[in-house]
Amino acid sequence: MTAKCKESFERRVKNGDKYPLLWAIHETYFWEFWIGGFCQLVSSILQVISPFVLRFLIAFAQDAWNNKLKGEPAPPIGRGIGLVLGVTFMQVFQSLGINHFIYRGMMIGGQVRAVLISLIFEKSMIISGQAKAGGKSIPAGSANENPEAEAKDGKKGAKPKSGEKPGIAGDGVGWSNGRVVNLMSVDTYRLDQSSALFHIIWTAPIQCIITLVVLLVNLSYSALAGFAVLVIGIPALTRAIRSLFRRRGLINKITDRRVALTQEILQSVRFVKYFGWEAAFMKRLEDARDQEIHGIQVLLAIRNAINSISLSLPIYASFLSFITYSLTDHGLAPAEIFSSLALFNGLRLPLNLLPLVIGNVVDAWSSLKRIQDYMLSEDQAETAIFKPENENAVEMSDASFTWERTPTQENDKTPATGKGAPKKEPKQPVKTEKGAETSESNSDTASTLVDEREPFKLENLSLAVGRKELIAVIGSVGSGKTSLLAALAGDMRKTAGEVVLGASRALCPQYAWIQNASVRSNILFGKEMNREWYKEVINAYV
Repeated sequence: MTAKCKESFERRVKNGDKYPLLWAIHETYFWEFWIGGFCQLVSSILQVISPFVLRFLIAFAQDAWNNKLKGEPAPPIGRGIGLVLGVTFMQVFQSLGINHFIYRGMMIGGQVRAVLISLIFEKSMIISGQAKAGGKSIPAGSANENPEAEAKDGKKGAKPKSGEKPGIAGDGVGWSNGRVVNLMSVDTYRLDQSSALFHIIWTAPIQCIITLVVLLVNLSYSALAGFAVLVIGIPALTRAIRSLFRRRGLINKITDRRVALTQEILQSVRFVKYFGWEAAFMKRLEDARDQEIHGIQVLLAIRNAINSISLSLPIYASFLSFITYSLTDHGLAPAEIFSSLALFNGLRLPLNLLPLVIGNVVDAWSSLKRIQDYMLSEDQAETAIFKPENENAVEMSDASFTWERTPTQENDKTPATGKGAPKKEPKQPVKTEKGAETSESNSDTASTLVDEREPFKLENLSLAVGRKELIAVIGSVGSGKTSLLAALAGDMRKTAGEVVLGASRALCPQYAWIQNASVRSNILFGKEMNREWYKEVINAYV
């Protein structure tokens, strides 16, 4: 499923589709998605038709009773049995339809979440450092220019636009590890939740229209009085639902900032403990969490208000319709009244679920756009030239490299908390030598614990490494040893010169990443067991 969705996404990106990820998911789960929608449509229609058939069943029973009192022959029993069987089968098929609709929706939701987590993980392996730092690809010819003199469009001499960080040809927000984790956990979960009842969005209006037609048959124009209550309530509900879009987007930004800050504190806990910054960072974390909780409370209050109004509207609508019907010299016949009451009660479910589903879809749509923005971000380009026939294993000619700036962690606009605008805590600077190397300059820790400065650069490197040659690079802390290896590995952005590789490359970092698993699993690392090779690795370690 991941391969199919990825292929569709890449094809639609090439075609210039506006929402390639949305249509790629739709193409991947087309039949399952629309079979579930068809089941819900059939169930909704039967839910309206069943009370209407009940009217004729009640009328049949009323005729049989009246004929018995008058001493006349009863109506044919076959008609009554047919109506009973009809109502029964409608209830059975309605139940089957709604259960299959929910089942297929939940299955698609779980599968979509799994596919998106896989796609996000794959993207995190190839995203460029420039995109992670919130930049975009710089036009050819401007790579060697002073980045602080480049605006968002890459033109020389222009000042950075408002909200743009110096040295970044982009928005500066970037994709920190905390933000990516948020995509894989929170955003994919919202898409999962919205899939189960999604089709109610378009089937509920159809059900309401059919119900209105049937009520007009039952109560004539008196039904319009009840529907007027529904029509009056719709604009208020629409306005409230629109506010959900805006608030969810703002809450997402606060959540991203909180998750990123939490990760930064955990990764740099030694610095926090050494300098006694626990209280300051706990205060920042509590402020971010308070803003997030307050925003969620307001969001849920709006949702609950929408649910309560939508749940009570059918009751008031039926009251008004029956009052109008009785005041216009109509008799309250059991067949019309009971079937109409059942129809009004049938409206309670779609009108109650519709705001809830719309709220979930609002959250899912916001999350889908965030995931799509991440998937469309720039990939890490291969800047080295591979020449297997080259005499040397590695050659550098006047090559220059740079780290990217750190992603912006400062908050954008946040929902009002009633306590005024959130105050920004002053950053705690870490004193370093001017121009000192920090290979973590594009990591999450730097944005909070290191003050803003120019990213570290390597300039005018010329180097030749022969085949089967062992080289040690020696230098003081911050001289650029780690950055040199990162440049050869492709982690730093090449701004000038040429790099030629005559062989394949591999990088063993200073701090190796291990899985939270057994030693054997870490050695195999997902590969099949090769007993001879496994023993060789064990012996080499010992």
